Amino acid sequence: MDELAVQHYLDQVPVEIREAVMELDTPQKWAIYIALAVDGDKYFNQLKKQFRANPNTIDKALKSLVEGGLVAKKVKQLADTGDTNKTYYTTTRLGEKLLAGLYDAALPPLAAHPPAPAAPARSRSRAIRVGET
Repeated sequence: MDELAVQHYLDQVPVEIREAVMELDTPQKWAIYIALAVDGDKYFNQLKKQFRANPNTIDKALKSLVEGGLVAKKVKQLADTGDTNKTYYTTTRLGEKLLAGLYDAALPPLAAHPPAPAAPARSRSRAIRVGET
């Protein structure tokens, strides 16, 4: 393929969107992403138990979703940074909007059609992203 032509079209969509979509490359990642979007914040052990999964499998999926910008790893207090028992995962604004946008694009707007699942309202002002100080 002509790399200039490829780059021309790639430049039409922000890299953050392309990376987010590329990270959803397995059913397991989709399931974790949807669980966080629909159910809300979850700790690592909650996800591990919910999916009855090997910790390495959950860890790899979460790292991928975080790298893609769909999910954020957070703590409630700055003092909890680094404490894995107090670190939780939540969908990002991009993650929430992507899922809602996919629903809107894929499903016709019918009165009988239920609205896309919305992430529970939560205060982002008190949460601190891991790595932000």
